[in-house]
Order: sequence, then C-alpha cells, then structure tokens
Amino acid sequence: MTADRKQSLLPFDLGDRQAQLNLALGMVVLGLIGYLYLRMGKLYYYYGGYLTLEVGQMYSHAPLMPLVAAWLIWRKRFELFAAPRRLTAWALVLVVGALVMFFVGHKATQWRLLIISMVLLLWAIPFYLWGWQVAKWLLFPVGILLLAVPVEMISELSSPLKRLVSATSAMLLNLGGVPVELDGARLYSVPHGRFQLEVADACSGIRSLIALVTLAMVYGYVSRDKQWQRWALVVAAVPLAMLGNLVRVTASGAVGNAYGQAAIGTFDKFSTYVVFIPAIAALLLVDSLLDRDFGKMWARWSGGKGGEAAAR
Repeated sequence: MTADRKQSLLPFDLGDRQAQLNLALGMVVLGLIGYLYLRMGKLYYYYGGYLTLEVGQMYSHAPLMPLVAAWLIWRKRFELFAAPRRLTAWALVLVVGALVMFFVGHKATQWRLLIISMVLLLWAIPFYLWGWQVAKWLLFPVGILLLAVPVEMISELSSPLKRLVSATSAMLLNLGGVPVELDGARLYSVPHGRFQLEVADACSGIRSLIALVTLAMVYGYVSRDKQWQRWALVVAAVPLAMLGNLVRVTASGAVGNAYGQAAIGTFDKFSTYVVFIPAIAALLLVDSLLDRDFGKMWARWSGGKGGEAAAR
C-alpha cells in the first residue's frame, strides 16, 4: 500500500478497473439485501413496531447499530482492500442457509429470524466472493448487528432485577435516614404520603446494562488488541451498569423525600444521563488499569515495605 493511498480517504484507486468492479458488486449486493429484507420481508415494519413497545425500548440503541457497523468497516477499509481475495466455494452453503432462514422467517412472520438471516447473509456473501481474509475483518463489524436482536431471556431478567434494585435501594435509603417501606417493587415513604416510587421494567437496569455492554464491546474492539482485555471491559460493564442504576433509583427516593413526589418525575428526566456518564468514566478507568503491571507494582510496594522493616 503506497503512502499516497494511505493519505487518501478511499482505500482504492477509482481508476482501477478491478476496484470499480468490486465496488459495483458490493453496491449491488447491498441493494439486493436491502430490497429482500426491507421491501419483501417488511423488516422495518415488524421491527420498528417492536421498538415502540415498552419492552422494545430496552433496545433503543438498535437504530444506531448499522451506523456503528458501517463506521467499524470504514476504519478497517485499508485492511479489507489489502486482504488477498479468492472465491470460497463452500461458503455458498452459508449463503443458501441464510436465504432458507429468510424464507422461513418471512413465511412464519418471525422477524427475529429475519434479522439473524440478514446478518448472516451480509457476512456470508463477502466470504463467498472474496474469501476468509475479508470475512475475518468483517466478522465483528457485521456480527455486532446481532446486539440489536431482542433476546427474550434478557428481557425476562427485568422482573428479578427490579426487585433486587428496589430491595437494595430501600435498605440504602433506610440506612441513610430516609424511612421507606418496600412492597414488591414499590417504595413508600414513612409516614405515607410524602412520595412513592415504583421500579418499573424500564428502571430495572436492563436498558443501561445492554447499552453499556454494547459500548464496552465496541470500545474494546477499537482500543484493544488482546482478546482478554476486550472481555475484561465487557465483564466490567455489567456491575458498573447495575451499580449506576442502583444509584439512580436510590437518588430518586432521596429527591422524593426532600422535595416531594413531583420532584421525582423531574429528576427522572435527566437522571439516566447523569448516572450513565459516570458509568462510562468508570469503564474508561477500568480500561486504563488494563495497562498496569500489577505484579511489578506489588513487588515494588512489598520490596519497599521490606526495606523499611530492615532499616528499623
């Protein structure tokens, strides 16, 4: 790859005939997939309707995922075009499998199956046409689209999570001098009438958990090369998201106790962002700790302690 090519925004020469053919072929493939799923499969209709429901709002990040995937591919554009290309015949099995999945999902009106088949097709076609080296670079950017597919098992976690959050918040409020009673997922002030706070499904922490884990995956992919460090960021995002939501619910109770029921609604309008920003900052702190050599730090600290003891 020449220096001029690196300085250019495009990873190929527009005057090169092979590059023109590859670009045209890619646009045709994207156009056909768009027609197949958006026009024939009416994916936008079924999926868009789901996102308007209360349970679908847990996946409010979903419309951003195609933009994130496109950005990740754009970042790797030079590697993609520099990768050796070869027709991979057996990958045609994946293409056919994705089309069969589309047919079943379309006939059975299973839009989740449609999304999964679309993601598979977006990855399998380049695999077939250009080979494994290209498919390897596309694996994560295309696969991240699966994070926009609602998983019922995750949605079902909202009920136990909101009970856990409400019980822990009640304990913290009582310890902090704000007397409350717990009834299921509801918190009542003592004496009654000052405020009441219901931890709904949207306040269970699932929404912030999904969003922060998604952010951790993308950030880890962009900033880290070692796989264990990427997974460390994803694992750290889970307790950080839950802790942030716990702080938000507890703070809502404290605000209600100080200023009344109406103040809780006002606080909830911006509290998500106030809590989510520190959660992101904490995730960045975890990221900075991954570069530390704790073995050397411990050896330096324990050695220093030993030297002081010997001096005495």
